[in-house]
Amino acid sequence: MAAAEPVLCGVCSVSASRYTCPRCHRCLCSLRCYRAHGACAEAFYRDQVLEALRAERCSPPGPAPPGLRELLEPGAPAEPTGRGLWEQLSEAERDEFRRLLSSGEAAALLPRWRPWWWRGRGRVEEVDDGSGAEEEDGEGRPGPAPPVPTSVPPLSALRAAPPSPLVRFQLPNALFGYAFALSLHGGDETLLPEIPDAAVAASAALRDRRPFTSTAEALLSARQDARAAGLPLSPLGDSGALLAVAQLLEGRDSRDPGADVAAALWHLWRLLKAGARALPSPERGRFREARRKVGFLLSWSRGATEELPQLAQEARAVHAEVAAEEAVVAQIREGLEKMWGSPRPPSREGRVDGALWMVTDGARPLREAAGEVPGGPWPPPGAGADKGGAQGRRLIEELD
Repeated sequence: MAAAEPVLCGVCSVSASRYTCPRCHRCLCSLRCYRAHGACAEAFYRDQVLEALRAERCSPPGPAPPGLRELLEPGAPAEPTGRGLWEQLSEAERDEFRRLLSSGEAAALLPRWRPWWWRGRGRVEEVDDGSGAEEEDGEGRPGPAPPVPTSVPPLSALRAAPPSPLVRFQLPNALFGYAFALSLHGGDETLLPEIPDAAVAASAALRDRRPFTSTAEALLSARQDARAAGLPLSPLGDSGALLAVAQLLEGRDSRDPGADVAAALWHLWRLLKAGARALPSPERGRFREARRKVGFLLSWSRGATEELPQLAQEARAVHAEVAAEEAVVAQIREGLEKMWGSPRPPSREGRVDGALWMVTDGARPLREAAGEVPGGPWPPPGAGADKGGAQGRRLIEELD
């Protein structure tokens, strides 16, 4: 009987296939052809990272998510089967991978995703030529916007008494939960109940009866709740999630104020409904209650579009303050990493007792040392705790 002819690679059609794509089952010969064979290669990597994110939240550190296997280039010696990439990592490398997940830095490994409300950095964008290519600076174009509900019942149909004047501050809190959760999961609406669960975890307006007295309190509370729930930093970052709320409140269509807010709330309502179906019956109540609150905010926002510009302005102010703080921390972090020679501080065993830790904040140094430094303690007594120095000390404590 003649030996069966080898199956050629489905991309290059030259070499014999050695691998099969786990998503489309296409026969491939090498890592190079795997990466070139289509969008499902990137989607596979994205699914693995998102699966690892869910595992980090729900269980203590354990084995790597299934499917992470090393592909070889043509001519490379074959590795023994049955030993995955995770098993080949040292404990230090595994800890670094977990740190990337918890800090949100793993998002940089995923294909770039832009939310539907994204408007870039203010520059004029060229008309799409239909090629589907990304913009010159590497930023992906935003995806399609969810539909605006065509019929929203007025607030008077939902309740007899007029709403509290503080209800306006519930809206930015709920919008933060929506923008945070959607960006955290790359806009993949199949990730249920993860997306609505993250939105409810970040938004007390959807979860509890918590009143807010200002837009700043509502937004900073949502940011703190997301951290307290153990959720990773979203790809938008802290200031980016705040900017998303401002952009949603501002809207993209001046002819229909509040259209983007209505689209976001209606999208969140549908995600909550779909997410509830993915939960056991006893656990669906919290999504049902959150959906009821989203419907209330939807009716209120469509009848109070004159409130939205002021809320957007207040959200912009909160974003500007947080962005300025992030810039200071980034400058301090950059100086520390340059001094350490790596993103992590040296081990305690490798430090010299009393060694001076210094990073510049502009022209003025911020110093961190064990005990006093030459010339007396830093900062000098009576000088007050400057903001940058406090952030520098806090950053060192977090990284150490």
